Amino acid sequence: MGARLHAVIVTYNPDLAAFTQVLANLARQVEHVSIIDNGSANIQALETLAVAHAARLTRFPENRGIAAAQNQGIADAAAQNADYVLLMDQDTVLPDGTAASLLQDSIDLANQGVRIGAVGCAYRDTHDGRLTQIWRARGLLLRRQRVHPGDPRLQEVDCVIASGSLIPMATLRAVGDMEADLFIDLVDIEWGLRAKSLGYRSFVSFNRIMSHTLGNGRLKLFGKTISVHSPIRNYYSIRNSIMLAQRRYIGIAWRFYFIRRIIPYFIVFGLFGGQTKSRLRMMTRGLLDSLRARTGGLGR
Repeated sequence: MGARLHAVIVTYNPDLAAFTQVLANLARQVEHVSIIDNGSANIQALETLAVAHAARLTRFPENRGIAAAQNQGIADAAAQNADYVLLMDQDTVLPDGTAASLLQDSIDLANQGVRIGAVGCAYRDTHDGRLTQIWRARGLLLRRQRVHPGDPRLQEVDCVIASGSLIPMATLRAVGDMEADLFIDLVDIEWGLRAKSLGYRSFVSFNRIMSHTLGNGRLKLFGKTISVHSPIRNYYSIRNSIMLAQRRYIGIAWRFYFIRRIIPYFIVFGLFGGQTKSRLRMMTRGLLDSLRARTGGLGR
């Protein structure tokens, strides 16, 4: 019997045309699909799509955050005796054969004696077409580098983005669930760094390239292109960065990164990201809530 793959897609008011493509493509590549919905207004349409593609739909009455939704999907996968969980966003399209390719990468690594954290799929950002850059700690600093055509197709990283990442169920049992208290931002990074601290290694595979959307738009500033999220997302970015900077299992380079991004966030997004008052208010609230140790969803 081959390895059993279970995909988990988290939805929140998805674009139905785009999500239909995501779901149809994914259903062809894995044995089971769980859709965990965070209180979408278009839930009836999602129910119809789930039935059409033999997917299991779990409906949360309100937005409980991506981590809680992923944990529900992982529980579904465990109940189905899955060997691997494939995490997906609602707008990420996997090329045909990607799930099988990620599985083969995982098998090859395991055969080499590697304790696998996650194997993620490389992506191109739908906003600007830029290819994944890999991040690894080097001493006291994080190093970001591009991958070129002649480079190895499998690159070791400290952590991977959740969407398009294949995780062995055995690893999830050892490392634990996604941290629901973070709600949305930095959930995948925290889990990856936690896995790393326990001796698990993560990789990005460039054997397939998926399309993935980062943020709600783009801001060009000082010669750089920057992803722009909503003011509420800025709240979680500030709050969770300060929370993670205090975690001792996280390496010093990442903890330093979480701290040093705070001031640029206030300057760049507060002054140039639009919705200035709302952004500054949300980021200030995130800063204060981190000091008060307030976790979970905003306003809870």
